[in-house]
Amino acid sequence: MDRITLRQLEALDMIAREGSFRAAARALGVSQVAVSDHIKQLEARLGVSLFDRERGGKGRLSAAGEAALGRARLILADCDALVSNMRDFVAQDTGRPVPKLAAQAAVPLPIPAEHRPVEIAIAPEMPVEPKPAPHAAIPPVPSDQPIMIGTHASILARFQDKLAAFEDAFPNRPVSVDFNCFVADRVALALSTGDISIAYFYALGETRVFPSDYLWSEQWALYVAPSHRLADREFVNREDLLLEGLVSFTAGNRLRPLLEACLAEGGLGKLPFVVESDDYRLLVEQTLEGQGILPLFGAAAARIGGSSGLRRLPYVDPIPAIEVRRVVHPNLAEDDEVQALVATLQ
Repeated sequence: MDRITLRQLEALDMIAREGSFRAAARALGVSQVAVSDHIKQLEARLGVSLFDRERGGKGRLSAAGEAALGRARLILADCDALVSNMRDFVAQDTGRPVPKLAAQAAVPLPIPAEHRPVEIAIAPEMPVEPKPAPHAAIPPVPSDQPIMIGTHASILARFQDKLAAFEDAFPNRPVSVDFNCFVADRVALALSTGDISIAYFYALGETRVFPSDYLWSEQWALYVAPSHRLADREFVNREDLLLEGLVSFTAGNRLRPLLEACLAEGGLGKLPFVVESDDYRLLVEQTLEGQGILPLFGAAAARIGGSSGLRRLPYVDPIPAIEVRRVVHPNLAEDDEVQALVATLQ
């Protein structure tokens, strides 16, 4: 049987975004028949029905469709990252800068003032990933250059004191931080160009593009206003949330694919997004006004959920956790100071 195509995944994604096969066809610039054919071929390859068919060309995803959609969006995101990577190589070969596609532009995510604002670029682990360059092709990193750490501000917050101790012990080896490099696709790109020495990044599981070490997991939590109808329940399950909406990041934010994949695998993929913003403060305000459910994980859950007056739902069904993983540039495996930093940041 033929392999799944990107056009089939794009059709699935666009139907979910636009709400119908007809609207998806307009957005993709093809006929509705073509979109239907793509979905039929995809369903045949997967062996499941992705949509519960309705009159009028509506596109209501089935449970299998919700799960497939989360994975499809991650595959499409990694394909975008692969294109971006290759455009960088073209620029190197020709000596001319290659403009980035507008759709690949980074989306900043404002976070509370105690942390530096960062650019979200989450692309968790998935079955299909960009084919990696072999380690032999990774350019060497001079051992006397500053150590560059790629990570998220929330991850770095756990290492602040230890990092300061390392800098005191090794004053001649400066350490810099790239707050944009904290997901698998960005890490793979930065490794291939020699831009980072170490990365502490988010993923949904073991990475296949490059070897990495598991450090810890961060669980999702669901928050509502104290006045919400579910706030005082002893426990909440999937059925209790079927009529709820989500208060979360915009569709262009790179946290969205991570959130959508986790919720889909947790059986909550059909919940609509009723409020979308990249401003945590606004998300909290809208949640407190009873607009919907705010999903948070890790440090954000502890910091925002624990201090904002929100109520955490006692949700009993599992939502896949986010893993924090570590990778060291292979050409720095024998760099004593880099290895000392790795040992310090345990």
